[in-house]
Amino acid sequence: MTDTDPDENDSPVTEQRVERSFTCNGCGYAMIHRIGQLRAEVQATCLNCGDWTVQTTSAEELIDTARDVAERLAGTILTERQALAYLLRELVGVDRQVAAEAMNTTPSNVDNLHRRGREKVVDARRIDDELERLQADRDPDTETK
Repeated sequence: MTDTDPDENDSPVTEQRVERSFTCNGCGYAMIHRIGQLRAEVQATCLNCGDWTVQTTSAEELIDTARDVAERLAGTILTERQALAYLLRELVGVDRQVAAEAMNTTPSNVDNLHRRGREKVVDARRIDDELERLQADRDPDTETK
């Protein structure tokens, strides 16, 4: 299961693909798949038992990747800790206790960082959508006569 992206370095940081090890839920056989950086599982046929299964990767590997991504996302809108809390809770899907341990903080602080990060992401998406709409309104090819 190998996918290739021609201009992988030009893609958004959360869409870049990596090779990651997965374990078959049926027989425990370890395999490598090329997937999105923060994907925790993949559905595939096991090369050992032949079953179509959901295969999972280790939380530690995803947490390390989320740290790297959060560092690259941090800036004027999101702090690195807000980005990490958002990524761990929204994209990786770990619970608040696991996120707290990974961030060396309390679950309630993860909740606060996640909430604030989510608010900022929603605001940024709203602004981006509005700018796209305004640009489309300005584009002469889309105007009707």
